[in-house]
Amino acid sequence: MDARSKMKKRRLEEEQRREQELPVPTTRGPDLLSRLPDDILDSIITLLPAKDSARTQILSRRWRTFWRNAPLNLEANISYKNLNKDAHMASICSLLSRHEGPLRRFSLTCQLAGNDFQLVDTLMQSPRINDFLELEICSYSLLPPSLLRLLPAVRALHLYKRTAFSQDLIFPDLNQLTLPNCSLNFPNLKHLTLAKVHISGTALHAVLLGCPVLESLVLDGNIGCHRLQISSLNLRSLGVSVGVVLGEKLQELIVEDAPLLETLIPQPPTYGLVIRVIHAPKLKTLGYLHDDIPIFQLGTMLFEKMVPIISLPNAMRTVKTLALLTAPDLDLVTGFLKCFPCVEKLYIGSYTRILTKNEQTYAPLECLDRHLKKMQIINYEDNSADVNFVKFFILNARVLEAIKFVVRQGQCGTKWIARQHKKLEVDGRASRGATFYFEADPKHRLSCLVHMKHIHDLASDPFDESLCRCPGDRIF
Repeated sequence: MDARSKMKKRRLEEEQRREQELPVPTTRGPDLLSRLPDDILDSIITLLPAKDSARTQILSRRWRTFWRNAPLNLEANISYKNLNKDAHMASICSLLSRHEGPLRRFSLTCQLAGNDFQLVDTLMQSPRINDFLELEICSYSLLPPSLLRLLPAVRALHLYKRTAFSQDLIFPDLNQLTLPNCSLNFPNLKHLTLAKVHISGTALHAVLLGCPVLESLVLDGNIGCHRLQISSLNLRSLGVSVGVVLGEKLQELIVEDAPLLETLIPQPPTYGLVIRVIHAPKLKTLGYLHDDIPIFQLGTMLFEKMVPIISLPNAMRTVKTLALLTAPDLDLVTGFLKCFPCVEKLYIGSYTRILTKNEQTYAPLECLDRHLKKMQIINYEDNSADVNFVKFFILNARVLEAIKFVVRQGQCGTKWIARQHKKLEVDGRASRGATFYFEADPKHRLSCLVHMKHIHDLASDPFDESLCRCPGDRIF
């Protein structure tokens, strides 16, 4: 037995001796926490930040030893404004030395200058850092070079800028990525986020080429790459936004070959972004489509500023969830339903007030007769255009199950809702089982932004806000 193993054994024996010497209260209830199965305790501790998970040791004797073997979420916030940077780094290193279980996630927020990057390098030298499955870097400027050696090992990588007022996070150039201690091969990376990152087109193509098992990709407001072409055999979810940026932003995205792609989310703002999807035969979830996209090509279908240029034989029957950011224009939306006749969930984000009569006479639509089950209209207002728009679906969607209305705060009163039921003629609905929900938007905003975490969650509906439990503002 080597010296390190002997020291570890002595430390464990000392901790066990101290636990035996702890006074036992004379009156107390049953220790229900200690009766929980190992897998439940493991899940609880795994979901907590590092500091909180360490504090669980005070809950019961069993938890004191259990924490050391549970997966760890480590968070580090290093700033040049923090006068106790060294002490903070020392506490993190101490925590790593005491924790013996696997390391699940490492989140590093850094705002550094000058030689302060040496603090990060010291932390990165810990052999335990190599074991993290998920790596999140939130920086104000430069990506710490010492982090590059971790990239081949991680399964989820999220890089983004901290504030809107600082310069973009700078990703290393290709010549730095080919250094001896770096690699362009990322054999384990399944989830990648680049948000407000300055990365050249050459480096971005090289990174994606080195991700053979990549399943989800989010590109949000990056600069440095003008045209991106993607071919990926395993990619299942893709989110893209050009953001409000200064510099060379993405102007053309081409998905050349993505046989497993199921989710494509062009998130506003995407002003001027041309999107061409050449081969994605399994696409199920699409949106938000809006007129900021000058050209959107999907297989043999072509849309110019939301106007479909198509003949019916080219319809895309795999799409089940469709989200549109548009005025409540019945002609436009029914035109999309002809292109996507098997849509089961329809989301309409109403962001403009181009009033149309929406007095279209019903013509048979496969989507309304057989498939459409759920619908949501965001920023619904009590005017003839909105009322006639929704009423068309109520009176003609034969398998409809529910419609959700998101309205302004203060409008969603009992009398107001009763008046909408009358105007919408819900008693004459085509689907007798259809229900109607009205929800007030307290912030009076366009509630149709998608959190990037939901793009990486391949099992959820990214447009369903009722499923969102993400704290704070949406990043994407």
